[in-house]
Amino acid sequence: MDNKLKCDAVQCLHNMNHLCSAEKIDVKGGDTMGGRFTFCGTFHEKNVGNYVSELGNINLNGAVAQIFSRSQAMDPKVGCSAVNCIYNHDQICSAESLKIIN
Repeated sequence: MDNKLKCDAVQCLHNMNHLCSAEKIDVKGGDTMGGRFTFCGTFHEKNVGNYVSELGNINLNGAVAQIFSRSQAMDPKVGCSAVNCIYNHDQICSAESLKIIN
């Protein structure tokens, strides 16, 4: 993702200081006409079982780089299934910024 991503879903296992440690996130929304009905389909609550099941979707390089960087190093790919969203281009999010909230 070439845009800025901020995550306020503090109970999500991918949330690292309001950045997303997932390799790829999926914005869900079906045929909604408004952003308030979209949601992060990659959200998983912090627990041991979810850490194990999500190991394949962790951006380890980005997470390690983020520790040593003052700028945003974690940069997940953002897929989008909200078919009516103006930022959905071939199921990829093209928004300049994205904020995930609880």
